[in-house]
Amino acid sequence: MLRLGLLSDPYSASRLIAALSFSPSPSRDLHYAHQLFDQIPHPNLFTWNALIRAFASSSDLGLSRRVFDGIPVRDVVSWNSMIAASTQAGRPEEALELFRRMEVEDVKPNDKEDIIADQVTFVSVLSVCSQLGTIDLGRLIHASIHKHGITLNCHLATSLIDMYAKCGNLEKAVEVFRSVDQRDVFLWSAMMAGLAMHGHGEAAIELFLEMQEAKVKPNEVTFMNMLCACSHSGLVDKGRKVEHYGCMVDILGRAGRLDEALDLIENQMPMPPRASVWGALLGACAVHGNVKLGEKAFEHLVALEPGNDGAYVLMSNLYAKSDYWDGVAKLRKRMREMGMKKEKGCSSIEVDGVVYDFLVGDISHPSYRKIYLKLNEIASRLRSSGYVPNRSQLLQNVEDDDAKEQALYLHSEKLAIAFGLISTIRVMKNLRVCEDCHSFAKVVSSVYKREVVLRDRYRFHRFRGGECSCMDYW
Repeated sequence: MLRLGLLSDPYSASRLIAALSFSPSPSRDLHYAHQLFDQIPHPNLFTWNALIRAFASSSDLGLSRRVFDGIPVRDVVSWNSMIAASTQAGRPEEALELFRRMEVEDVKPNDKEDIIADQVTFVSVLSVCSQLGTIDLGRLIHASIHKHGITLNCHLATSLIDMYAKCGNLEKAVEVFRSVDQRDVFLWSAMMAGLAMHGHGEAAIELFLEMQEAKVKPNEVTFMNMLCACSHSGLVDKGRKVEHYGCMVDILGRAGRLDEALDLIENQMPMPPRASVWGALLGACAVHGNVKLGEKAFEHLVALEPGNDGAYVLMSNLYAKSDYWDGVAKLRKRMREMGMKKEKGCSSIEVDGVVYDFLVGDISHPSYRKIYLKLNEIASRLRSSGYVPNRSQLLQNVEDDDAKEQALYLHSEKLAIAFGLISTIRVMKNLRVCEDCHSFAKVVSSVYKREVVLRDRYRFHRFRGGECSCMDYW
């Protein structure tokens, strides 16, 4: 049909292009889609949008963007397709740039279908805000939803709850949740996840009971969030009531009941333990410094997932914490031989709508001299308040105690907090926060009478008056 030129009708061609995007051989069939598009003498907007989505489905963001930039006049669907493509491709900054351009150009929905597309746009961008922790932009999107008169359905409300919870504003997440009358299982689950992330395990359990009273049937995600709530709040006995062994091991492990966790794995599980189960045990061993059991969990984990670099890093950190530097050297050599690299710790802080990233010992920020002067002042004031750096958190073999303390002060979390004391403190960390930085933030909140919000890979820590919302249970 292509060769005979029988598909020049834009509507028929658009439907065929859309169908080709679901092909099991995308590279070949998307080539046909491009050929088909080129044969249409006057492609309409529907056809342009179909081609963007087709290339996005094959993860070819470059081609999608070229098609998008070539559209003479774009509608809401065009923008939404490109924003969604950028989000799915792991390019959140591009998605935000597109959304800001869309707002500047004042793109408005023209009919009912466009309003639905606009809702999808907001869902995509709220997902990006959740990833980056950009709460200011999240608030703007929430305001824009009201401005456009868009109904807050369950899908959109779930995204707002997720964004507010992951950006540290749990109160606003609860407010959005309570504003929705008809709640589906995803909305309930998102709210439970937010409560769990902030260490409100009892409140999550109460919400679960409320959900049951509302006759909403829980799904697997609901149960997983319930277990996370138990795990992050130390509710061991309540966690036992839900049968999910990986989380159960996590609950017991975080509580220091490592022998019980091992017994559950070896003697009570009706199926072979997955990598996630051994990973939960290894993480608990790292927290409690149990090298022998950690080695056992590590070997089982890498037998199931040889390329799991996180397992190697966790075991290496456990060795370092226990001053077993030969073990650290052997593991790092093994990682190099396998071509593995440790993910660099990075802490982000949003100030006036701009996200700033800090690495260990970072001097790339234009105000780095002021930041380090502030950090020195913080260190002096915290020492006067009784803060002593936890040298066990230093993962290099350094003999001199002063050098150890200096190295700990260069952690990315501390640099971000120092910068935050010049502005507003809301820090995002891509890895688990170390114990020393956790203690550091507690003392900062007390000495400087400031609230510090620190989100790591697993949860939120809200520091007020020298106390953390996690109650030192994370």
